[in-house]
Amino acid sequence: MAYLNVRARYSKGTLKLKKPLRLPEGAEVSLTVTPLEAPARPRRAAKRTYRYPNRTVSWDALDALVGIVSLGGDALADSEALYDGA
Repeated sequence: MAYLNVRARYSKGTLKLKKPLRLPEGAEVSLTVTPLEAPARPRRAAKRTYRYPNRTVSWDALDALVGIVSLGGDALADSEALYDGA
């Protein structure tokens, strides 16, 4: 019994041999597949770039913004008041 070491390339679901084998037609073989290349490592996600730059804001500037936007309330009533001019 002869053991052959052959190379092949996997493409579209099939193994394509680099060189033909000298086997009789219809011969059954046992096959062990060992990849020659290391598997591809997953890529790390690219560093996120922000569209607007981040910057620090003083507490006084933030304190001045308090009360500009109210939280809670009735959105329907607020939108009707905005469009009705009330």
